[in-house]
Amino acid sequence: MLVATRIAVVAGACWLSFAPAFAQAVAYTIDPKKSEVLFSYSMPISTGTGRFTSVTGISNINDADQTQTTVDALIDTRTLRAGDYQAQLRGADFFDVGRYPQMRFKSRSVRAKSATSADITGDITVKGVTRTIVLHSALTPPGPGGARQFRAKTRINRNDFNMTAYAFLVGEAVDIEIRAELTPAR
Repeated sequence: MLVATRIAVVAGACWLSFAPAFAQAVAYTIDPKKSEVLFSYSMPISTGTGRFTSVTGISNINDADQTQTTVDALIDTRTLRAGDYQAQLRGADFFDVGRYPQMRFKSRSVRAKSATSADITGDITVKGVTRTIVLHSALTPPGPGGARQFRAKTRINRNDFNMTAYAFLVGEAVDIEIRAELTPAR
């Protein structure tokens, strides 16, 4: 009996050590009604801000092996809200929403920092220009109904995306914050 118990314990320990390799990613959709992308940039005497209110996409999340997690998100540039500067930011000098109605982020790799945070490296396409960025992200465990809160921050240089107008008034660095609710895909 003692030998059988030891064999069962060893077998169980072996199974647990291989469990992450067998874990499956769970598909989540980005809830466009509960998600947004915020941005800010410096101006001589203030900070300009804006937000995009329509974000859609899918994320396949593997909690056991975050390196297997993927994200593919679309941002509708036509939903840009930016107060007094909305017309300029929607125009050809900046987002050119008539010609480029979407931005896209597609992950390439994920580096876990903790059980709930990771750096997500991926490609962002803005105005037809694709650049690699890193999102510093946090993800809550599933709540009631399986929904999760996703948060991420990064900084880009607007010149990298051919947004060079008003260089004497608008800083090059743009801080981006993503707030998204992920719901289990049906």
